[in-house]
Amino acid sequence: MGALQSGRRQRLIAAVVLAACTVGRAATAGTSFIPIPEIITDPNEGNTFGLLGVVLFTNPQDEIQYLLAPDAQYNSTKGFFPTFRFFGYPTPTRRYSVVLGKSTTRDEDYELAYSDRGLWDGRAFLLASAIFEQDSTERFFGFGNNSSESRESNYTSNNVHAQASPGMFVLPNLHLSYKMDIQRFHIKTGQVTSLPFIFQEFSPKNPRLSQGVYWTHHVALTYDSRDAMDITSRGTLGIIYGEIADRNIGSLTSFRKYGIEVRQFVPLLKENPILALRALADYTTGDPETPFWQENHLGGRRTLRGFGSDRFIDFNRSLATAELRTRVYQRHLFGVNAALEVAPFVEAGQVFHDVSQSPLNDLHWVYGVGFRGVVKPQIVGFVDIGRGDEGTAIFTGVDYPF
Repeated sequence: MGALQSGRRQRLIAAVVLAACTVGRAATAGTSFIPIPEIITDPNEGNTFGLLGVVLFTNPQDEIQYLLAPDAQYNSTKGFFPTFRFFGYPTPTRRYSVVLGKSTTRDEDYELAYSDRGLWDGRAFLLASAIFEQDSTERFFGFGNNSSESRESNYTSNNVHAQASPGMFVLPNLHLSYKMDIQRFHIKTGQVTSLPFIFQEFSPKNPRLSQGVYWTHHVALTYDSRDAMDITSRGTLGIIYGEIADRNIGSLTSFRKYGIEVRQFVPLLKENPILALRALADYTTGDPETPFWQENHLGGRRTLRGFGSDRFIDFNRSLATAELRTRVYQRHLFGVNAALEVAPFVEAGQVFHDVSQSPLNDLHWVYGVGFRGVVKPQIVGFVDIGRGDEGTAIFTGVDYPF
């Protein structure tokens, strides 16, 4: 729901990195080709099979500068799904990507993303992205921290989402940013025939299931002392933010969001392993008819990794995570310097409706282990296996979960 990077893109780049970390192959100078068979299990999509062909373009320092990754997949729900992907890392602070995919049924994925953190001699930055995506395997279980697994329903999300976020450093480790976000979200019938359509299980008259457009404005103050943005071994990231939407200037309802997040990275022994910690609290106040796709959620590859995507939804949420990122293998492969990490983790979180409610009294716990392929300075692919109250979930993706 509104994610800036689709799950398909994340899974496939994860496959690239993990393959580079576990398989040896001779590489030509500056260019490597990696054919990868795809066997993917997803809590929502089920089993997917395909073939991914990857071309890595590296610089003299064996760092990836460009990555071409087209593939062809088959899924019993989505059908045949070819996708073209191109990722550019021309400088340590600049990157961009293009993703174009269309299935033989109704699923689509078109994405553009650009970021430059080196503007104005490193004192300013710009992040921008645009996405159009249709996913016919989305799930909805209802609202609240105790929503029932037995009420699982399916729908197709039709999501158009664009944002731009300029910012500047006011002190060496302190920056202020503004983000303008425009999103249109519509619901169609899903393609998971074993589940009821969302409007069969839940009343379409419920205003929190409304569809429409939001234009939101977001301001954040960020403290960042990390030694690296993508692959961090030490330092602190702290974010305080506020966000507003108003029905008088183009949004379906009016609301205010605010929250805080802290991440701490502690090197142990000789910087192996790294203890990574995260805690956050997000709140929403305003129109009680604000729809579910604008509310806070838990579950999926970034939060509560023992549950499916967006398993718990309500106005507010809290989450705490700890994982131990331990490098167990490293080697020069495919023309890049790659490493394999193992990361046991534990998470606890909940959603709740009223601001006055305790964020700690009804936590869902998840335990698990992650496997990460790392190509410095900017690429991480992961496979995370988590177990919660409803069983085990397996996720793959690109970048660390936090």
